[in-house]
Amino acid sequence: MALRRAILGNPDVLSSTGWYQMLQNDFWGTPLTDSGSHGSYRPLAVASFKLNHLLDGFKPLGYHLGNVLLHCLATALVLRLGRHLIPSRTGAAIAGLLFAAHPVHTEAVAGVVGRADLTACVFYLLAVLAYIRHIQWRHQTDLRHWPALGLTVLAAAAAVLCKETAVTALVVCAIYDIIKGYAGCRDKMEKTRKRSPPSHGASWSAHPTRSPEAGTPRPHLCAAPPERTGISGILRPYPMNVRLKS
Repeated sequence: MALRRAILGNPDVLSSTGWYQMLQNDFWGTPLTDSGSHGSYRPLAVASFKLNHLLDGFKPLGYHLGNVLLHCLATALVLRLGRHLIPSRTGAAIAGLLFAAHPVHTEAVAGVVGRADLTACVFYLLAVLAYIRHIQWRHQTDLRHWPALGLTVLAAAAAVLCKETAVTALVVCAIYDIIKGYAGCRDKMEKTRKRSPPSHGASWSAHPTRSPEAGTPRPHLCAAPPERTGISGILRPYPMNVRLKS
């Protein structure tokens, strides 16, 4: 039923309508203004079906081959993303293998109508990878971070035009940026704390002096002011009840 509505009986897939008509219809070829429209706006997924039809008609091989190739591309992008997020190359490879062979993807790959999920996944991953590159170049003050940001927006928009659930792509990018920024600030604080010299505080000197009141020698307390460098040095106060050397 879904196959017939999405491809076999979809006027946008057939040659009877122009490419521009896909921008006005939903995934099943019904006008968006129609009361019976499903409301699923996926023109890029429908365009891939139309391209299959122009190349080889309704022969199933081309449609299934397209789905398999898109799944392979998505797997390669997951492997690439894993190398950014997982320190171990082995862990990234395992993540790619799990994505490639996980049974949850069977319906999207084996079912021709799952093309919308596959195309949305590919553009979604491209948006995240482009944003990761944008962050790297931005930290290096490389002007190429602007084209990378533009590519992120374009890929996210393309993902939404494949399936509506991809609207979260830019949200995921923003969350990653916040987490990355927080981790970077924490690492800088740790490096600053390690570089700042330790403050020895007060030390007892072996110079006995006589107290005029008691007439007995007492230790002389002396301390040099700690070097106040870095965050830890600024926040650490001088020792209390210590007379500094003049």
